[in-house]
Order: sequence, then C-alpha cells, then structure tokens
Amino acid sequence: MTQIARFLVFALALAWPETSGQPVQAQELHNQQIETAYVPPKTVKYNAILDRLKKRRTLEFLAEFISPLVLPHVFHLVTAECGEDNAFYSSGQWKLTLCYEFVESLDRVAPKPGQRTKDGFTHDEVVSGEIVMTLLHEQGHAVFDMMKVPVFGREEDAADQMAIFLTLQFSPPVARLITRGDRFFWKNDKNPTAWKAYSDEHGTASQRFYNVLCWAYGGNPQAFQDLADSWLPKQRAENCAAEHELIRRPSPRRSCPSSIRR
Repeated sequence: MTQIARFLVFALALAWPETSGQPVQAQELHNQQIETAYVPPKTVKYNAILDRLKKRRTLEFLAEFISPLVLPHVFHLVTAECGEDNAFYSSGQWKLTLCYEFVESLDRVAPKPGQRTKDGFTHDEVVSGEIVMTLLHEQGHAVFDMMKVPVFGREEDAADQMAIFLTLQFSPPVARLITRGDRFFWKNDKNPTAWKAYSDEHGTASQRFYNVLCWAYGGNPQAFQDLADSWLPKQRAENCAAEHELIRRPSPRRSCPSSIRR
C-alpha cells in the first residue's frame, strides 16, 4: 500500500471527543471497486452512533486508505445494526461490517469522557484505538480472501499480525494509540469459562493481549518499552523482535527458540 501514511488521518478521524470541531474531510483517493454504506439502524438508540460515524466519515477514510489495492471485484464497507456486538468480514458477499453494537460496547467499557484510568487510558484512546485495530484485522481477512493469499496457521492470528504490522508503519504516537486501545480491550475482556469455547478459531483474550503487545514491542522497542516492562514476561519479551521479524519477512529457515519449540 503506497498510500499507507494516509492512515494517520484515518486513525485520528476516528477519535470523537464531544468538543471536537468540524469533521475532517477525506481526500480524493478513490477506487471504483470500493463501495460504502451507512445502513440505518432499526433500533432508535443507534442513530446517534450512525450520525457520529457519518460525521467522522469513517468508511470514507477506510476506503481512501485501501484505495491503492487492485481488487478483483467490488468490496463493500458498511456500518449496520447486526444484532450482536461485533465487526466481521463476509467472504461470500465481499463485505466488511462494523456493527453499531460494537461501538456501543466500546463506549460502555471505556473510561468516561474526560476521565482517565490509573494507567492513563482515555475514552477516545480506547474507542478509536480498538476500532482502528478491529478494522485492520477484518481488512486482513478481506485481503486473504480476495487476493487468494495462503495462510499457514490460524487465519485469526494472521489477521492480528497484519493489523499490528500495519499499525507499526504509522508514527509512534498513532501506533501507541491504536495498540493501547487494543491492549485495554483485551485486558478487560474475559477468557472462556466453558471448555468447548476453546475450540473457537480465535485465540483467548489473554493470548491476543500478549501477542499484540509482543509484536508491537518487537517492531518498535523504544515506543513500547514501558508497556513491555509492565506486562510482558521476560521470557516472551526476549523473543519479540524475532516474532516481529517473522511477520515482517517470513523465513522458513529460521528455527524456533527451544523455549517455544513444539
């Protein structure tokens, strides 16, 4: 993606303090294969979220960011009421959906506007950071599907890796905002309590928390040293640079450290 730096604008546009001024305008980077739609919700309470997303031109900025991709067919970006707290890519429809319920849930778990947690998290950091990370993750699924990219291992892990790799291409402040928002989300999520839940294709909340933090630290130790010192076990932290290198430039010749060899 030759226009990847433009995602800085997209990331910042997703932060929506109530005192913000006029919405940022998307620039003219257009791909005719990308279509956007803000689907009106059936539930009245989601109209405020719809208006907020439209005001911030969320889908327009995402479409602008991915516009350099040479797509084999139309790709749909939509916001909608889904009946569940989620965001997902539908391969049969070539559609990425951001659910109003997901934004609502982030508003609920994030610190109150104007307040900070003891770790310094703000409402805008959590909401905007996690939405960006989630959209990048789902974009990973879309790219794997539409571009017929082979994935070795769990696709959910590969989508997380793509999301954090793209995140690290931005300036350190933006990368920290996105990663910290994701960190807050997974740190406050719960691991499954039912045994059968571990059959899911996704990793547990704790696994994704440590993975994303490790890959971010491995890619930019200076920017994430404080988070690694606070949360990453030393044994994992020592190998994070190598883990990030595998994401950046996979090499079949590299062997795993004995501590993690299966």
